[in-house]
Amino acid sequence: MQLITVKYQGRKRYRDRTPLRNEWEPGDAKRVPERDAKTLLRFAEFTRADEAELTEQPGDAEAVIAAQQQRERDERNETEAMLMLIDSMDKDALEAYALKYEINLDKRRGLDKLRGEVVSLIEQFGAR
Repeated sequence: MQLITVKYQGRKRYRDRTPLRNEWEPGDAKRVPERDAKTLLRFAEFTRADEAELTEQPGDAEAVIAAQQQRERDERNETEAMLMLIDSMDKDALEAYALKYEINLDKRRGLDKLRGEVVSLIEQFGAR
């Protein structure tokens, strides 16, 4: 995976929504993975930068990528744990959990259908 240097030219502090969750100060230039750089470069505040403009300490490319992969694994593990917990919930617990997604479940439906709905919410929006 290739790293691309991106510069933030916004007016105030910004925290991106990429898996790395970088915090940007006005004028910061950082190395980010190519996939995240494509996402950031869609915004007018971000531009490609030269290596000479880096404001962070020169980091090991493998360390950045390994940290991103670890976060992705942690999110997957959290989702899998929640899916296993869903199998042991009753109707009331499923209804309470679905409210986290602002969804009201119809408790007149069968337990398996309710579990299916909650599982689809978790798969669509992630575990909350």
